[in-house]
Amino acid sequence: MIYAFFYGILTGLILSSMLGTVFFCLVQNSIVNGFKSGAFVATGVIISDIILIILGYFSATLFPEGGHTEMIVRICGAIFLLIMGISNLRSHKKILFPNADNKNPYLLASKGFMLNILNPGNYLSWLAVAATLNNVLHFSNNERWLYYSGALMGIFGMEMLISFSAAWFKKFISDKFLHRLDRVLGIVFIVFSLLLLKPLISGK
Repeated sequence: MIYAFFYGILTGLILSSMLGTVFFCLVQNSIVNGFKSGAFVATGVIISDIILIILGYFSATLFPEGGHTEMIVRICGAIFLLIMGISNLRSHKKILFPNADNKNPYLLASKGFMLNILNPGNYLSWLAVAATLNNVLHFSNNERWLYYSGALMGIFGMEMLISFSAAWFKKFISDKFLHRLDRVLGIVFIVFSLLLLKPLISGK
């Protein structure tokens, strides 16, 4: 079962590598107000991810097991990953560092929580993950929760690293850097989408 935990960590690292509003909020708050402020933002993000995981988990249990469900989940998951991949390849993000004047830990955690939970793509991501674990990989309950534990640890660990290294990160972040990272992540998502489709294409 330990492989489920490591798969989860890998998922968490990939998800937290997507440089969206949470990333910029982490970097800016950590530079202006110190490492602890970034940790508070990351705590809010993790709390929202736990809620999204629970919602995704119970939503995925509504999908019927057996029959054509695995094929449908594979196709929908592959389409979702393909859209994410193409979106990343076509993305032209601009650096937008927010104001980081507030040092109140509850407000910082609330900011991380709201930035994460109000992004509908995050819910869809966890729903796709839950459906894949349940209907494609057929993980047991213990394997699923090990996976989710690993994913949350991967996300929190990466966000702590971002907060700790914020000043270093900010020096190297440019529009060109964001574009290159988006291309790498786009290729990763497309490869995963093809891996989901492979059994359907090969018939195995």
